[in-house]
Amino acid sequence: MIADWKQVTRLDLSGLVTWLRSTAPEHVRWTGNEWLGVLERLTAYLTDEVAGAPVPDWPALSAAYDVVLARARAAGGIDEREAVVRRLLVTAAAVDRAHRDPSIPLLDPRFALAGLAAVMPMSTPEAVEVAPRWRELAPDEMRRLLRAAGLVTAAGMLAPHLADADPGTRDLVAELETWERNVLTHLRSERPSA
Repeated sequence: MIADWKQVTRLDLSGLVTWLRSTAPEHVRWTGNEWLGVLERLTAYLTDEVAGAPVPDWPALSAAYDVVLARARAAGGIDEREAVVRRLLVTAAAVDRAHRDPSIPLLDPRFALAGLAAVMPMSTPEAVEVAPRWRELAPDEMRRLLRAAGLVTAAGMLAPHLADADPGTRDLVAELETWERNVLTHLRSERPSA
């Protein structure tokens, strides 16, 4: 069993997936940053090396991603909000390169979007109300709005893959479009001058 962090981060894609799907991750006591390094390594494979190449086993890749994401969270390398953003971004990249498949969490946009509501720091109506005057908000409120906008931007990358989805998902796509029209446009147009 490989337990050395440096050895694990040097594994090729197949070796890394095999290691993550074994019992080895249960026996190592790594820091959050070490798990974050493994997460970054797998993310690089999923977004770069896998691109355009035949993917050997999407279900195995998906299971490996779930393991490393959970380990990075448990060790304090990332929080729940960052875990949701990472899942949204990796799912968008994976679906762009493969195909949507609801039986595989990493290829299912709805699975990635399921965690969004729990980490949204601001509702859509509240964001629409404050967006036109976002530069005047108190610093804490401005941060809440910008964190919410970051989540919506990541979620929006999945919207093209949801066109033929169920009615509940269509409602989410409509909400993302509301953010785009009524919130994000304000944030983009009112950048501070250099």
